[in-house]
Amino acid sequence: MPGVTKHPTALTYLAIYGWLIGLTVLEVGIVLAGWPRGAVVSMLIATAIAKAMLIALYFMHLKFDRRVIWLLPGIPVAMGFVFVLALFPDIVFHLTLRM
Repeated sequence: MPGVTKHPTALTYLAIYGWLIGLTVLEVGIVLAGWPRGAVVSMLIATAIAKAMLIALYFMHLKFDRRVIWLLPGIPVAMGFVFVLALFPDIVFHLTLRM
């Protein structure tokens, strides 16, 4: 049948598990490195997004579903970004008042 993709094997799941462990070790290393707080937060968010994508793609089988299914988690995530961007000026204003 056209459009049918092969689902992952146990070896694929073990590889994803290895990546998740590696990213977790990287996160611990980032925290313990003593870098500036902004850099640490940015890198932790990036690794968290990478881990969430791996879990969503393989363990939730989104990689093998139709593209329209991506709208289900995609719309709330996009709304979250919009809310953060909407609050960003207020956050910056309050941070400058504290200085």
